[in-house]
Amino acid sequence: MNRSFKILLLLFVALIVFGCALPSAVMAGEQRVIVGFHQMPHASERALIRHHRGELKRRFKGVKALSARLTDRAIARLKNDPRIAYIEKDVVVMAIDAEFGNIEYSESWGVDRIESAAVHAESVKGAGIKVAVLDTGIDYNHPDLNDNYKGGINLVDPAQADNPFDDSWNSHGTHVAGIIAAELDGNGVVGVAPAVSLYAIKALDGGGLGYLSDVIAGIEWAVDNDMDIVNLSLGLKNYSEALAEACAKAYEAGVLLVAAAGNTGTFEGGEVRYPALYPSVIAVGATTPDDGVYFKSAAGPDIEMVAPGAGIYSSKAYEDYGYLTGTSQAAPHVAGVAALILSAGLDDLNGDSVIDNQDLRLQLQNAAFDLGDPGKDDIYGFGLINARAATIENPAWVRQSQLDRDKDGIADSIDNCKYRPNPDQADSDGDGIGDLCDARVRRSAQSNGELRARHWRLRPQNWQRYR
Repeated sequence: MNRSFKILLLLFVALIVFGCALPSAVMAGEQRVIVGFHQMPHASERALIRHHRGELKRRFKGVKALSARLTDRAIARLKNDPRIAYIEKDVVVMAIDAEFGNIEYSESWGVDRIESAAVHAESVKGAGIKVAVLDTGIDYNHPDLNDNYKGGINLVDPAQADNPFDDSWNSHGTHVAGIIAAELDGNGVVGVAPAVSLYAIKALDGGGLGYLSDVIAGIEWAVDNDMDIVNLSLGLKNYSEALAEACAKAYEAGVLLVAAAGNTGTFEGGEVRYPALYPSVIAVGATTPDDGVYFKSAAGPDIEMVAPGAGIYSSKAYEDYGYLTGTSQAAPHVAGVAALILSAGLDDLNGDSVIDNQDLRLQLQNAAFDLGDPGKDDIYGFGLINARAATIENPAWVRQSQLDRDKDGIADSIDNCKYRPNPDQADSDGDGIGDLCDARVRRSAQSNGELRARHWRLRPQNWQRYR
């Protein structure tokens, strides 16, 4: 070893030990973050990021933030800048895990359970309503989706921006899209709203993962392109200021946001995930064919309503079909019913002289079939979504002029049972008629122990319960 090499080696060791001359990129880690500002960022704010040797990743149109890659040292310094409102990690968002149901299911029971067929028979199919699926993309060539597909954007791969094809391993986005919009053509499956204008916002990759910044950009794309409804069958655990702002702005712009509550439950219910947890978003839990709660469905006061989610048969990529289970499958049932309501016509329910997404949300709540404890509860929310009640059957329901069907002196959502006589139903509420109101009384009278036993029957090894 010559003398010059020894000197260089000693200098290198000294630099490692004392850390006085290595570049900051080596000494400090880098991470993707969302930098929030007190005002909309312009050239000076972008220059601020570059001044700290940051790499700008994405600009937003309505959210006062920039997405960038920065060193830990730069982040620490920027936090002290008075122009900065917050810095949060550009975390990875994932599709709400979908589980495989029993392959012996032979039909889309969810569409039937919420009585969509009766609505279709009245030529109410969602025509002209723009629904976006913010997910892993859509197989727009699928024979059950190709006529309804109208376009979209790929935010995962900017080089393929015009090609939001679903490359996910379980066809998550295509499955969700089929629940909403599979065509009524005598083949395959049928969606809740089989004539909507369907759009794909690909913000998640083939593994069902995507950056928070891409989800935010997808929501902004939906606003810019006049979407009526956006389905978000994805979630993250921690609160995001930037995502909250994006959802709030979209809701203010008139977009109805519907999200999967999350598969976080363990028979007793787990925490609702974001974005479903934001007040600007409808949080949807999942039910089984007997109106029980899917045992992994999230629960809590933020659950707004429930929809079929266990063993749902729908479209999959490459002209295929299959079964998936979870709140990811429940949310598109609600998005589909919302499209049917808009297609059928909507009243000014809240009396503010404007017919908008707030009225649409109220109509979804009012037309839900009350389950569990009377009124809104932490398991079912307002209840099971119902397409027929929300559109063509007894419009007085959705205008909140209820009949006091349970004879308790109050006309409220508890009276939202369809009041159709059923000779096989015991008269549990004592009104002289055996009908679905009595079924609700029986359900609400169950003890907590009985409910737990009911949830237990829904474990995966007991799928034969519904065959």
